[in-house]
Amino acid sequence: MLISTAYEGISYRGLPLGDMMTQPETSSSVQKGTIAMQASLLLTRNQSAGSPAVQPTRSSRHNLAAVLAGAGTLLLPAAMFLPWYRDADGGGTSSAWGGYWFVIAGMLLVFLAGAWLTQSILAGRPLRGPALHVVTGLAFAVTITVVFALFIARPGGNTATAAAFGGYVGLAAINTIKGGAILMTIKGRGR
Repeated sequence: MLISTAYEGISYRGLPLGDMMTQPETSSSVQKGTIAMQASLLLTRNQSAGSPAVQPTRSSRHNLAAVLAGAGTLLLPAAMFLPWYRDADGGGTSSAWGGYWFVIAGMLLVFLAGAWLTQSILAGRPLRGPALHVVTGLAFAVTITVVFALFIARPGGNTATAAAFGGYVGLAAINTIKGGAILMTIKGRGR
């Protein structure tokens, strides 16, 4: 194969990578004073390979639900360490961990449910039907138990303790997760 010296310095570094293939090209006529090239190799894009692979994208219709569920999921464990109860005489405070065991267990379950909901939305396979009802129902039940523990029967008695700001942050986190689940339920019915 004869290749002209003019082609020796060509570099293929600037060419796009991918579906490149060689294409033979022959010259059948030789004019006087020219050097015939028996074959030249041209790099051309293989058009028959089809369109490039389509990458799935997350639907924007679930963005608000993902933000709500994710924010509540991140906020809830932090809220559990904030002061939930303070002594009525102003002496000390205690977190949710110093309260009732069923409130702690319920909030941990809501945290796991919120993480499951957020992960499913971000993965592109959002929860549907009964799973959303379970998350929403669990969040409602835990909201009721937290309200009970904060305002109706505080640990140590209602006269000895008062509610501190951590309980309100915990309620906001639970209701944010619940809001994300309700939005997912509404959007699921709109199909």
